[in-house]
Amino acid sequence: MRICNKQQPLPGSAVQVSSLVFILAFSVLLSGVIACSSQTPHPHTGLSTQFDERPFHMDCADRPRPLPPGTHGYATFSSGVPYARTRLDRLDLPLYQVPALTIATEPVNWIQIAGVNQDHWTLRFCAKGEGNTAEEASSYLQKISMQRIGSLLTLNNTYPNGLTGGQGNLLLEAPQGAPITVHGLTAVEVHDVSGPLRVTATGGRAVILNSSGLVDVVANLIDFAGSQGSVSLHALWDIDIKLNATKFQGHLGAYAQRRVRAFFPPGSETPVDVLVNRPKDFVCHADFCSKIKKDRENSLYRFTYGNIENAADRIWLRSDSAQVLLDTMQ
Repeated sequence: MRICNKQQPLPGSAVQVSSLVFILAFSVLLSGVIACSSQTPHPHTGLSTQFDERPFHMDCADRPRPLPPGTHGYATFSSGVPYARTRLDRLDLPLYQVPALTIATEPVNWIQIAGVNQDHWTLRFCAKGEGNTAEEASSYLQKISMQRIGSLLTLNNTYPNGLTGGQGNLLLEAPQGAPITVHGLTAVEVHDVSGPLRVTATGGRAVILNSSGLVDVVANLIDFAGSQGSVSLHALWDIDIKLNATKFQGHLGAYAQRRVRAFFPPGSETPVDVLVNRPKDFVCHADFCSKIKKDRENSLYRFTYGNIENAADRIWLRSDSAQVLLDTMQ
């Protein structure tokens, strides 16, 4: 295109035509850019940090904290109310007395569970009351408790009021292989448990990392990472899955009302069975996409990889109203 510096003004109609041509040309260019960007080979390869297993940490401290010796003042930044009062309760329960543990919890509690090589249960419960005054925070603190009757542990909280009220954080170190059941409107994170694990966390998020036994989870949102086990995941919203080995040993079933995403290591060999409502609900960016077979199962669409019918180890994925996405980790 040649641009003249000295050019006579165009007539009104010519100006309109020229503007229209420019708009059309720009639209074509923009659509080409969008089309090219949508063909990126692996748009979902970046895994978020929900699969990173970090050591559990419990911060059970009053707010504002006492000043260090020799300090006259310091600045703190908090999005919550100014005062917090805390209490740390601890229990050590021998495995022979409590062979299995059931946890029932009210809302605004957070549970962290780690499987460790020991013959007893170690429980630390941080009760925290928060308020606009120290007296208000203390009054909320009194209404938060951990109680045990036999193998049943209850976490009570009568003031789930958001910024002002109470909350509890349970950190549990569990003997390897011991059965654990969690039930409540809560958030749960579990690491390295090899025994039977049953979690019902409706209203919260369940993060299950490297747990290898019987796993049965129902929650709003589920993040699961592992390489073996008999695993059943049912989410009211979304499920994210990371497979840690090319061969998953056992059975993994995931059913979500909304989206399911599964990330596989390169060269994954585990047979995969996917059910969706519409063909466009199945999205594959994995390195085995060329080997996917498409079929119908009643009113649903079925996509399979590997010998599903004769597989002892397999992965089954189902979304009720959204996409199932398969990708390979880079």
